[in-house]
Amino acid sequence: MSGSFNHKLNTIKWIGIITMTIDHIGYFLFPQLLLLRIIGRVAFPCFLYSTIEGTKRTSNYRGYISRLVLLGLLSMPITPNAINVLFLLALFSLSMKYRRFALLFGFLSLFAEYSIYGFVFGWSIYWLKEKDQSQGIVLATLVQFLVGLSLQIFALLSLPLFISKQGLKLPKLPRYFFYAYYPLHQLVLMIIAMYLSS
Repeated sequence: MSGSFNHKLNTIKWIGIITMTIDHIGYFLFPQLLLLRIIGRVAFPCFLYSTIEGTKRTSNYRGYISRLVLLGLLSMPITPNAINVLFLLALFSLSMKYRRFALLFGFLSLFAEYSIYGFVFGWSIYWLKEKDQSQGIVLATLVQFLVGLSLQIFALLSLPLFISKQGLKLPKLPRYFFYAYYPLHQLVLMIIAMYLSS
């Protein structure tokens, strides 16, 4: 159900968008700058957190999940992974909404960007947020070993954001901003990368 404006959620969305942009600048334009990709590891857990909130708060779940899937489809020609992260977020959301089918949605996540790691990481953040904070931190840490020792370990830098009680008083993001920004900023970066390589 829709609720009052949430500064913490708005802050997490801002951080997710900013760190995602930094990550994609590193991916498309400066792959040699590892720091950009490290900063970018914060983005994905921020979007998992936002998906938890979105699934819980929406008064029109069918519209919410349809937008995620439609954006995933529209973004397929642009994103490096065709079965992009939007599909993973949709499967994670569906597993929260229809828990008796959670194993099926977990299986389907194997074919999406971030795979089962992203799906289980989402559930660890859910546990941290909705059940037990300490257990959620332990679960989120253990999940990182699903992908071995990699840059993804820096995703744990996002956890203090979820534990904090308050957010910053940042400008409110327009309701559908992310849905336009996600494919468009990658398209712009791809065009810049092609221009620089020509």
